[in-house]
Amino acid sequence: MVIKCILIDDEPFALNLLEDDLSMFPNVEVLAKFTSTLPVREYLRNHEVDLIFTDIQMPEILGTQFIRSLENIPLVIFTTAYHQYAVEGFELNVVDYLTKPIRKERLGVALDKVSARLELTKNSAQSPVSDYFTINVEYQKVKILVDDVSHVEGLKDYVKIHLVNRAQPLLTRMNLRGMAEVLSNFSFLRIHNSYIVNTSKISTIHSSKLFLGEVSLPIGKKYAEAIRKFNS
Repeated sequence: MVIKCILIDDEPFALNLLEDDLSMFPNVEVLAKFTSTLPVREYLRNHEVDLIFTDIQMPEILGTQFIRSLENIPLVIFTTAYHQYAVEGFELNVVDYLTKPIRKERLGVALDKVSARLELTKNSAQSPVSDYFTINVEYQKVKILVDDVSHVEGLKDYVKIHLVNRAQPLLTRMNLRGMAEVLSNFSFLRIHNSYIVNTSKISTIHSSKLFLGEVSLPIGKKYAEAIRKFNS
């Protein structure tokens, strides 16, 4: 899968350097380079772009502010010499945050993340299965097949969606109560303050824990009765 990207940086040297580094990756196509964010919005309306590389310290607007202002946002990788924006980058759920000078090995890791996200989106869009739900992951609405979900783990204002066919879970900004509402039309069971499981993946249930294959999860006391009824 070819990754179609654009580059934004107010320093032409940095733009050219990044373009040269990206030329080493045969699955990456640089569509355009910009030294200002001003023409980018119009470009995005008229071109199909998978990924934006953007600096943060721009003269007319911060890169973070510019990304927040966009609609139908492609995947995003921030490139910057400053570390203080890392937290905001995480809050924006960007694919990655690269500090200058960018090491080629680190750039390769970031591009692997992009490829995985695009492949997941493509596979979900092509699937004819109707049992799915849609969530926001890294600036994109992603369709998740119910049968692919093993369990969901709550982390305060985020949840991890663990998939049976993917080593790394998907992260989305939502609490577990909100996720339970999304899953309410499907066969999921709340077993703990921090866990919801796909009932079709349950292999064994004990008094204080259950197993999803080799994965062991605790059973919360206040959910024990509901699990007993499910297992009866």
